[in-house]
Amino acid sequence: MERASPSAVWQSAKPLLRPVRARYLGAAAAVTVSTLITLSGPALVRYAVDAGIKKHDTHPLNVAALIFLALAVLKPFVVRTQILLAATAGEHFLHALRIAAFDKLQALPLGFFERERAGVLVSRLTSDVQSLNELVRDALVEIAGSALQIVLTMAALLFLSPRLAVISLVALPILVASSWSFHHGAGRAYHAIRDRVAETLTALQEGLAGVRVVQAFRREQRTLERYRPRSQAQIHAWRRASFVNIRLFAFLPLAQASALIVVLLVAGSMYRAGSISIGTITAFVLYLIQLFDPIGRFTEWLGEFRQGLAALAKIVGLLEVPVAIRQRPHAVELPAEGAIALHGVTFGYGKRPVVRDLTLEVPPGEHIALVGATGAGKSTVAKLLTRQYDPQSGRIELDGIDLRDATLASLRRRIVLLPQEGHLFTGTIAENVRLAHPDATDEDVRRALRRIGALDRFESLPHALGTNVQTRGLRLSAGERQLVGIARVALADPAVIVLDEATSSLDPATEAAVERALAAVAEGRTVITIAHRLSTAERADRVALMEQGRLVEVASHDALVEQGDRYARLWESWQAGLALS
Repeated sequence: MERASPSAVWQSAKPLLRPVRARYLGAAAAVTVSTLITLSGPALVRYAVDAGIKKHDTHPLNVAALIFLALAVLKPFVVRTQILLAATAGEHFLHALRIAAFDKLQALPLGFFERERAGVLVSRLTSDVQSLNELVRDALVEIAGSALQIVLTMAALLFLSPRLAVISLVALPILVASSWSFHHGAGRAYHAIRDRVAETLTALQEGLAGVRVVQAFRREQRTLERYRPRSQAQIHAWRRASFVNIRLFAFLPLAQASALIVVLLVAGSMYRAGSISIGTITAFVLYLIQLFDPIGRFTEWLGEFRQGLAALAKIVGLLEVPVAIRQRPHAVELPAEGAIALHGVTFGYGKRPVVRDLTLEVPPGEHIALVGATGAGKSTVAKLLTRQYDPQSGRIELDGIDLRDATLASLRRRIVLLPQEGHLFTGTIAENVRLAHPDATDEDVRRALRRIGALDRFESLPHALGTNVQTRGLRLSAGERQLVGIARVALADPAVIVLDEATSSLDPATEAAVERALAAVAEGRTVITIAHRLSTAERADRVALMEQGRLVEVASHDALVEQGDRYARLWESWQAGLALS
């Protein structure tokens, strides 16, 4: 995913910020009031000194003290309002961002997930969103408030003494140099942090997902050694960001001291000449001190802003990933007869085609097995049939309708992919079966399980269909997980099943149960099997042999064996391997 520019980042975030705009405006108003209260302090001191202390009159002192007290009581309520509005707006924005990112991930084709690592994607919705917390809760409002305070304070300095205001610019070169150095390196530093966090989460996710294999081969130390440098790289990224911050914050006190020294020297000369009052000098110095405080806070919050912007850019990069598979404006509903036809289909993931000029017709209710060596293009055909990708040339039709002209909803209903390993989600068996049809009743679920002959097996469990399968279905065996996946297909009732052979990793007894379930769910439907074993091809109505992306032989198993050509040699080799085992 490419890095988005700051303007593109905000352009993409606008729709999500729009619902909380009123809250942010309210927070900005509260910040403005709080800033005016802060700026009133030196003005009140000037009034108290020049109109009260200098003239030995207590009335101005009392007035200034009462106003100061009233503002001091008011400010906590203003600040509380600012914090509540900004925090509420920020949380609503982060919620909308998480939902939008997750929704986008679900809309992307499987090809995207074949290119991107799961840990990086997880970091987008966890670490990167969390890094936005300071940005959307505080930084946006605080930056606006600090900028306003800087502008108003400089206006007050010019009003009090233009000469002293110009003199105080002696600190400007120091501020400009340190600020330029900070901003020159901040963007790269915070983008690097986000990248290193993603790398660390990727290593963590892979290590936890494969913990059984790691422990089985006693490779804990090796896995730790792979994780450690990623964690260290994250530390180094944060260290580089810290050095970037030092470039600014180490020089702020120097700039402030330089300005104060010069101003006090010139102000003393002006006072002796009678061109400035003690109250004005006091107010000017207080304003000058106040000026550097918002400058420091502005730059500090700007650092948080840059870090949050880097995280937001990563998420926007995800939101901006183009969805390759789109529904056309005048898409139609697919019928349910189940006739599949491929006409001159060519497709490749890069420049080299993986499937070349493939033409094949499968009538309704036929079971055809795609066989061939690894890399022949079988799995790619399955992805094209389920429209995870579109052909680069040619077309694929269901009952005479190009899949690209069909609604995505009807496509998912009519053509269902049953993967080699069924994935289960945390929840009950019934909930996992119901994934294929959320509105299905308990009786519908039972009927689907009964149809594939698995109802008694699951009802014999202590909690029957209410058994919680835990994460990824770890409470069930591999065969039981596959049976749940087949029950989903039975509940979905598709016209075409694309089957990535589901029994190649099962023991013989479990394999027999799964085969019976598959036979039951396949009855009356078109089935296209990606066959890894020729025993599966033997049971199909027809066999299609692929070599280097081309279809080289299509006929029944017996006919191909009788021909004595490529498939026959492959079958002979398969039989010889079984005999040796």
